[in-house]
Amino acid sequence: MLKNQKIWVPSAAQKDNMRLFEFDTSPLLVGLVATTSQLKSEIDSGKVKPDWTVPELLQYYRDNDIIIDKSDLYNMIKNPPLNKYITNIQADNVVFKGQTEGGEQAPDENKKVVQQMAKQAMK
Repeated sequence: MLKNQKIWVPSAAQKDNMRLFEFDTSPLLVGLVATTSQLKSEIDSGKVKPDWTVPELLQYYRDNDIIIDKSDLYNMIKNPPLNKYITNIQADNVVFKGQTEGGEQAPDENKKVVQQMAKQAMK
């Protein structure tokens, strides 16, 4: 990759709108955001569990060839674009956007998941 080359990465936003984030030649950040976006999408659809601990999230990143440590994660969630996906880390629990501080999904998200599961069961 050339120096000062910019990479545009699509990000899934609410209501199926797409947004683009601009990254300055940081493959780690691009991969981290893409992996986090994918995980958030899987959480929202009910494919994976909604409650994640920091060690589980770091292992998920390692499984996707993204090597960061706990302090890096704490620093990165304070700034865009990662703060669009992760709201907070309380104790050792990761709080994703759309979840309550206790790690559970917000009531609207719970209804959405139940509706999706009902639709799948009816097929």
